[in-house]
This record gives sequence, C-alpha cells and structure tokens, in this order.
Amino acid sequence: MNEPSFVQVIAMGLCTVFVVLICLIIIIKIMGAIMTKFTGNAAPAPAAAPAAAPAPVAQAPAAGGSKQQVVAAIAAAIAEDMGADVNHIKIHSIRKL
Repeated sequence: MNEPSFVQVIAMGLCTVFVVLICLIIIIKIMGAIMTKFTGNAAPAPAAAPAAAPAPVAQAPAAGGSKQQVVAAIAAAIAEDMGADVNHIKIHSIRKL
C-alpha cells in the first residue's frame, strides 16, 4: 500500500484544523443564542465608568526638609526594602552620591 505524500499529510492536517474551527464557531454561536434566549439579554451590561484619578500628591521640597525628616524617609525606605522594622535600623551617616 502506498504511503501518503508529505503534501497530502499537510493538506489533511490543515483541512482537519479548519473544519474543527468552523464547527467550534457554529457551536459557540448556537450556545450564545440559547443563553441569550434564556437570560433575555441581547448584550452584556455596559461597564461602569472608570473612577476619577486621585489628586496629585504635593511633593516635599527637596532641600527645604530637615535632616531628621530625610533620615526618617531613608530609614523607612530601607526598612521596607529589607522587610524589617524601622526600629531595628540604625543609620550612622548619610552622604550624597
């Protein structure tokens, strides 16, 4: 018996895929019609309007803050990154890079 050629195998594979895809489309359309009939909704309800964007937060002055506030902010950032409590962090010195 003759074996199918390479082209025949590819053609049969592509035909099978597209026939199954068409069958799936038909089944989905039928299921959609049935669900629309039972629920009575022709289209889904429109989505709610997106919430308004929050007001921008006022930025702290870069050089106007006291040293204690800067040290506290740095300690909080380090504690957050390390996953530790701020009380366990001791900053000895800070220098600008």
